[in-house]
Amino acid sequence: MSMQTNTNQATEVASISRTGYSFNTVFLPTGTVEELQDLLDKKIAPNIEAYENSPLVIDVSKVNYLNNLDFKGLQAICRKYGLFLIGVSGAHTEERVKTLALMDIPVVNSTKFARIREENFKPRVITKTVEVQVPVHIKEPFEVKVPYEVKVSEPVMVLNRHVRGGEIIQAPDTSVIIFGNVSPMARIIASHNILVFGDMSGEVYAGSPKDKDTEGFKDAFIYIAGEFSPTLVAIAGQYQTAEDMDNNLALTTIYGRHGQVKVTLQGRSLNYTPLHNY
Repeated sequence: MSMQTNTNQATEVASISRTGYSFNTVFLPTGTVEELQDLLDKKIAPNIEAYENSPLVIDVSKVNYLNNLDFKGLQAICRKYGLFLIGVSGAHTEERVKTLALMDIPVVNSTKFARIREENFKPRVITKTVEVQVPVHIKEPFEVKVPYEVKVSEPVMVLNRHVRGGEIIQAPDTSVIIFGNVSPMARIIASHNILVFGDMSGEVYAGSPKDKDTEGFKDAFIYIAGEFSPTLVAIAGQYQTAEDMDNNLALTTIYGRHGQVKVTLQGRSLNYTPLHNY
């Protein structure tokens, strides 16, 4: 009797993907073991069943000397309270990230700190002031050409396709309409409005300021027709991350669900309005 092997079965392979996991974050101004133990004793111990065996991240953005951080000691204290310390957050400069890496401490930066690090990588514009004595004597005749700028309204940018992860769609001085899905790690930036007739899983910036001296278009809005699962939402510089929206009880029927959603800016707060019942 011969044995036959079924070769038609699909073979699963290992893969890496970006996820939207949320972790409890502890803020420590000094980063000492004593400071952490005092906090856990007051906040975790009275309700330890609710936190048992859950992951934890420590925000060290205000810790001055990362070289003095006792990560193993902090992990040991967390285990006494049934918590797993998986890393630290708040490393908003490349120098601080390298310091933690040399100490074998994992960095679990939130979207907020990732954006701060990204801003630090951008080139800086350095201005220099030159003193000129007046009056300045100019030989006549002398023609001076005065430059001028004529602004022309840009048409709305329309994309009839899906936006892949890693893509950055920029629409200065106009709005964007996308007939397709926006994948995780994709970024949509527009000076005015953004409308997505599909699922939103990336970052979306409406009313984006044109430079550091402008506040952006505060009357801009964001419309999502499909699943509302962005990793970041921003209008005129005011933003919320996936962690913020996932922990907002008012968004439990909106975030991560299918339905029409309109996002506007009221003062300094983002307002989310479901439209599927309209």
